[in-house]
Amino acid sequence: MDLKKKFLIGYAVAAVAALLAFEYAFWSNGFSYLEKQSEAGYLTQAEMLRDILLAELPKGAFLPEEMEAFAEQYGEKYGIRITIIDQEGRVLGESEGPGPAMNNHLDREEVQRALAGESNSILRSSATFGMDYCYCAVPMNAGGFRGVIRTAVPMEELRDMDDEFLRSTLLAIAILLLLVLSLVMYFRKYLSAMRAVENQRREFVSNVTHELKTPLTSIRGFVETLKNGAVEDPDCAGRFLDIIDIETERLGNLIDDTLLLSEIESKQDVRQELCDVNKVIEEVTELLAPKVKPHVRLIFTPDADVRSYTCNRDRLKQLVINLVDNGLKATDFGAVTIQCKSTDSHLVLEIADTGIGMEAEQTDRIFERFYRVDKGRSRAQGGTGLGLSIVKHIVELYRGTIQVESKPGEGTVFRVELPYDENKPSAISMQ
Repeated sequence: MDLKKKFLIGYAVAAVAALLAFEYAFWSNGFSYLEKQSEAGYLTQAEMLRDILLAELPKGAFLPEEMEAFAEQYGEKYGIRITIIDQEGRVLGESEGPGPAMNNHLDREEVQRALAGESNSILRSSATFGMDYCYCAVPMNAGGFRGVIRTAVPMEELRDMDDEFLRSTLLAIAILLLLVLSLVMYFRKYLSAMRAVENQRREFVSNVTHELKTPLTSIRGFVETLKNGAVEDPDCAGRFLDIIDIETERLGNLIDDTLLLSEIESKQDVRQELCDVNKVIEEVTELLAPKVKPHVRLIFTPDADVRSYTCNRDRLKQLVINLVDNGLKATDFGAVTIQCKSTDSHLVLEIADTGIGMEAEQTDRIFERFYRVDKGRSRAQGGTGLGLSIVKHIVELYRGTIQVESKPGEGTVFRVELPYDENKPSAISMQ
């Protein structure tokens, strides 16, 4: 078991143990307090009943039938058990049944203490009725009669609170475990995300190193060849210098794309303006015209209904350049077509080519850094492997979406949707 799992398990155990300890301490103290408060209240009730009995019965008329009637009347009224006992321990009145038929109660602790003149209470389980009671006994001395009036209050409510406490404790533990489980899942996702970021960082460094090393190695090799005498051959020297120039350009492009990607990822895009999208696309077609192959056409027909879009103009232009350039590189025969339109809420760009196309599994990876569908073809045409990754980040910068549809040998279609922000001037037409 690794350290992280031990930590999470230890945390869960400690949290549950702390909760149980807190619940037990709180309930133990709280229950004791409730019991004491209940005993005090019940004892006061017993003293009140004694005073009522003494006030209602004529002096000296402590007859069993009157005692029985009093116990039944007030026992039913207050929902408690009332027992009237003489100094010999005999039951003269009982709310739960015929008093004279009851056993002698002289051996009861609370009765003995009351006969000694002490009003007292005690918690005890009744063997006769099979439940816990709070027994309160108070002395009763009047008209030559010496005895005890005792009340017995069932403690079901407090015991029910015990059950409720148990249920609430189990519920609290369940909630705590859910929280711990959520925390575990969060940590797992966090650690997984951190590992993914670290893997991406390592992969990026590895790929950049490799991509930089390739043109540098080529440049160094041709420089050494020139130094070793090839410079004396004008044809050979010219060819080698052309290659060095190409590799230097590739190196510069790679550095530029890497810096651009880093800048876009930082989400810093403060230079925003109202852009005429048609004009931006026309500039791109003019810029890439020299790259159009003999049997390929670059087609764009401006739509007069396209609304302007508020953005960093360079970002929008870079997005279109990368998608169109990607289509031109993939197409040997046919056309690369650019379409642009506005819906109620989005600016929609579609760049379609009739090039080599891709398999479905390749379309899932083309936005990864340095991923190439055809590595040999891409390197031969000077691609850095960062173009589509830059496109994706620009689209995300403007909270847009990009979709790709492709079939091998039939070409590829990229569809970009960028939302208009109606609070910005982009909602205003520039026509």
